[in-house]
Amino acid sequence: MALSPSSLDTWSRCHREFLAGVLLGVPPSDTGPSPDQGLLVHDLLRHVHRHGSCRDDEHIAQVLEAHGLASSSTIRGFVERHARRCPPDADAGQHEVERARFHRLPPPMFMATARLDAIWRHRGLLDARDYKTGRPFIERVADDPRARLQAWLLAPLARAEGLRLRLRYEFLAAEVDDDPEPFEPDDDELVAIEEELRDVVVAINNETSFAGVSDRETCARCRYRSICPDSAAPGVPTWPVPPGQGSTAEVAAAAHAR
Repeated sequence: MALSPSSLDTWSRCHREFLAGVLLGVPPSDTGPSPDQGLLVHDLLRHVHRHGSCRDDEHIAQVLEAHGLASSSTIRGFVERHARRCPPDADAGQHEVERARFHRLPPPMFMATARLDAIWRHRGLLDARDYKTGRPFIERVADDPRARLQAWLLAPLARAEGLRLRLRYEFLAAEVDDDPEPFEPDDDELVAIEEELRDVVVAINNETSFAGVSDRETCARCRYRSICPDSAAPGVPTWPVPPGQGSTAEVAAAAHAR
């Protein structure tokens, strides 16, 4: 069993979506919220730090110009708000860091993986950052199962380097005043997280129905809403239909019937 922050989030949101997207790898049938802006900001901050400083106005201007974003006050604002949060005394940070950790005993076995937006080492901390361009959805990072998985993944690295682990979410939207409380797990919390992950794997292995949540708000954002028999927000799939196979609406009706 493989776990990641995104798959764990999908499982907690809807078992049917988990079946379609994670276990079966079905191509999305419907459009969902666009990740383009978030991906752009992540890539831009990686580029900014790799080639200079986020506090160097001339460097920022050159990067934005090179990306065709010189006139974008929104993107410039994201970078400026990050610069106020960036550790001033950190060593060179690592960006887009991929980590994996295998759990064998006690069973069940599972592999956990994640990609961290940035990791800074400063003041005795292994300081992991996750950049967010939306609105806060929690008050404490410790309350997000995705962050708990990331903490469990990073714990061996922090321990090997003799550093204290901290996870922080940077919410970079203009309307956000404060970030959620960072998460600095102790040994007992890390043991509890491992038990939580084991419980999730057991639950997935024991699942047989993979029923949908049938919640209109949740379903309206689902990329499988038009082919899910439990959808509370039906739609028409955007899949291309081969010639002679009928319309997308007819394909959707056949999928629901099955």
